[in-house]
Amino acid sequence: MGDRISKANMFLLIIVCFAQFIEVMNSSTVVVALPSIQTALHMHANDLQWIVTSYVLTFACFLMIGGRASDLLGRKRVLMIGLSIFVISSLAGALATNPVSLIASRAVQGIGAALSIPAAMSLISNNFPVGAQRNKAFGIFGALGSGGAAAGSIVGGILTDSAGWRSLFYLNVPLGVLLIIGLFFVKVNTSNTVEKKSIDWFGLISVLAGIFVLVYGISMPDVNGSWPVEKIALLIIGIGVLALFVLIEKFTINPLMPLHLFKIRSLVTSNIIGFLMFSYVTSFNYFSTLYFHELGYSSLEIGMAFLPLGVTSIIVTQITPFFMRKFGAKKVQIVTQAINALGMFWLSNMSMDKSYVSFIFPAFIVLGLSVGASYTAVIVGSVQDVKPEEHGIAGGIVNTFIQLGGSLGLSILATVATTVTGSVHNVSSNNALLSGFHTALIVAGGFAIVALILALLSESKSTNVSSVAQELHV
Repeated sequence: MGDRISKANMFLLIIVCFAQFIEVMNSSTVVVALPSIQTALHMHANDLQWIVTSYVLTFACFLMIGGRASDLLGRKRVLMIGLSIFVISSLAGALATNPVSLIASRAVQGIGAALSIPAAMSLISNNFPVGAQRNKAFGIFGALGSGGAAAGSIVGGILTDSAGWRSLFYLNVPLGVLLIIGLFFVKVNTSNTVEKKSIDWFGLISVLAGIFVLVYGISMPDVNGSWPVEKIALLIIGIGVLALFVLIEKFTINPLMPLHLFKIRSLVTSNIIGFLMFSYVTSFNYFSTLYFHELGYSSLEIGMAFLPLGVTSIIVTQITPFFMRKFGAKKVQIVTQAINALGMFWLSNMSMDKSYVSFIFPAFIVLGLSVGASYTAVIVGSVQDVKPEEHGIAGGIVNTFIQLGGSLGLSILATVATTVTGSVHNVSSNNALLSGFHTALIVAGGFAIVALILALLSESKSTNVSSVAQELHV
């Protein structure tokens, strides 16, 4: 058959690629619209982060369930279910009249995306022959995913300025419905059978509850500069529930997160680096959005401001495998985490009189390159010492850690920012807000330094990074 994709498979590829595109794009559009949403729904600064956190949290916790459900219920069916959930929750978000209903709809959106994306990837794996066709299909899938993140900032800015923030959620409805209708006409390969395994519901519930309680506890404001009893209690409960999750995973037959994989040092190191990296990446996107708003940027201008970050990330992911083959994942990780740390410290100097061209633009160009490269190195590093038959579950674990880093890290750093801002005399001043951003970004730089130290201490048994990168289609 060569590398030419059949018409039937091309139609399937279009459907699954655009399913991922609209879900990734939605995440970017919502970040751009945060200032408008805050004003419209009269949200407190400490609650605003939950618009991002609720989505990332449920996405992370249901990600591996999405993959397992695809095997049990059928990949096409699960993709349709995921898209349906995403469409319905988007409509609920568009109609939200208060912060609670919007945050709840975002959490359900995360579940829809977590079901859709693994199912979409599985459809590609099981319908495209190994080799040139499958590699080409995954290349297109990855490019449209990265493109969705970049396009989201522009689309979000245009729609928020012209039609209001609710239009971002309304947009998902017709697009999602068209994809669901298209799936009815898609023919998929059902000959590939996989081992049917039960879903680890106790593991899912315990990890979701533990992380939620932990994030909620961290987000609770301090009282007179000290932690209230309720906050301390929630943190203890959250840690206790996560300990219960580990115990469940140890004794369950089909664990959500097989603990034996954590004996592999390179996987553990990559998971922690990925967790830390997305802690500060999600946070600096969040703080930069609010910073641009304080500078008086419109939603479209905020979207345009983020464009260099997105474009450079797309470009670098295409060339990073070459550098990993030449220098190894470890060296790429060391260099990029060092650059990321410097970038966080550089951005921590933001002020009302800084120029975008001389201050933000160069930082976004460099961070776009380094974050994109370090993300690829994390994914490859997480599986390069893992048996080939366990690459799928190892990849699912590292992506779960990455997304959890985004939710938990943003909660920590947003709490740092609001605590520092609240301690300033004139809380409503720009200087008070920026002082919170400064401190949070310095802490974010500290996260990057920890990731750098872990990269320096990391070891790998595998020398064949090239084959791993090719298998993972990065």
